Amino acid sequence: MQNSVLEQIAPSDEENPIVGQLATRLMQSLKSDPDQIGGESLDLVNKMLNYATQAEQLISQQRERIGHLENLSISDPLTGLLNRRGFQEAMRLSLTNARRYLETGMLAYIDIDNFKQINDEFGHEVGDEVLRQLAAKLDANCRRTDYVTRLGGDEFAILFVRAEQVPTRARAMEVRRSLNPLTVQVGTLRLDVTASFGLEQYGPTSTSKELLRRADRSMYKDKTRKTA
Repeated sequence: MQNSVLEQIAPSDEENPIVGQLATRLMQSLKSDPDQIGGESLDLVNKMLNYATQAEQLISQQRERIGHLENLSISDPLTGLLNRRGFQEAMRLSLTNARRYLETGMLAYIDIDNFKQINDEFGHEVGDEVLRQLAAKLDANCRRTDYVTRLGGDEFAILFVRAEQVPTRARAMEVRRSLNPLTVQVGTLRLDVTASFGLEQYGPTSTSKELLRRADRSMYKDKTRKTA
């Protein structure tokens, strides 16, 4: 009989922890024996628990909205990858860990070749599909611990974290080969898309600005070799 009143008017702690805990405390403060509570006291408890239930539901909804908005603020809506803002934060945290724990890793900077021509000749819908399929290819070829981003336009990047140079460079080269060419199917249209690729190592003394600059420069060298 000890818990009969509580079970009738309040959910379990597992279902609604705030309300369940509040019910227990209210019963303990009003009577030593919960089954003896009745009348106005029980009505008051019911009202307070209803208010607490509504408050807990509102808090849960607000948390979900905040989480959704935070995800939107760091995600690229077209590809679902990190956007530039999210990637900058990932780089900041990774380089902080590199300094603290003497870690190393690599940054790959990727730029689609002749992307403007694709947009001009086939339209932006086709261009968007090229971006989506290339993003999916990059994401599928990376570890869950790596960071894949669309920096903007036709530029992408991968941050290979906590990674040794030799095996990571080999893995990055596998990603590069998977993009050259990447066959993109859009309806009846079939395009062979290529991308230029720059790769730079980072370590305990690296800064995000310098790392991005070196990787970008390495990518342009790759692009220049193709047109030479």
